[in-house]
Amino acid sequence: MLIALSSAVAACGSSAPPSAAAAATVAPTPVITPDPHLTEPATADQIFNAIRVGKLPLSVNNASAGAPGAPIIKQINAQIANWPLIITEYRSSQVLRDALKWDPTAGPKQGDPPYSWVAMNILIAFGPVTGKPTTPDADRQAQALALIALVDPLVWPIEQKSMAPVPTRTPPPPATPSPPAASAAPASTAP
Repeated sequence: MLIALSSAVAACGSSAPPSAAAAATVAPTPVITPDPHLTEPATADQIFNAIRVGKLPLSVNNASAGAPGAPIIKQINAQIANWPLIITEYRSSQVLRDALKWDPTAGPKQGDPPYSWVAMNILIAFGPVTGKPTTPDADRQAQALALIALVDPLVWPIEQKSMAPVPTRTPPPPATPSPPAASAAPASTAP
């Protein structure tokens, strides 16, 4: 009896029309990718937190705040695998450049770390500052590359003074086109 009932149902088939939901497809909603770049003034904490989530052997020594009205707002002193890392937040990029007399075309000199990067109002110094800077070994160069890979998506353009320059991957933003100037000629009244 069960076989006969199955055969009868199969012979009749389905006469229901296909559902409209099955025939219509919905276009996916576009996803907006957030821009990770910070705007000036960036904070030393924002940069430090970006580095902290990376896989670098990071340890923190201390942090200090600048005096009211001083060029420096905050300085974080840390280490990556026992090599000094100093993140300094200045009041503005102009204050930073004036205070340091920053010239990215000049290489590190006596008393400078092997790596110095400036972006917006932030200075990142990596390496010892005693003696004449020398070219870091391959392990330190790899750490510098990993460090800049963590910071690069946040701040740009990045300028550097380094014994072994580290390529950055984020190009500067394209120039924003200025709006067209209003025409001085009167509007035409011709049809």
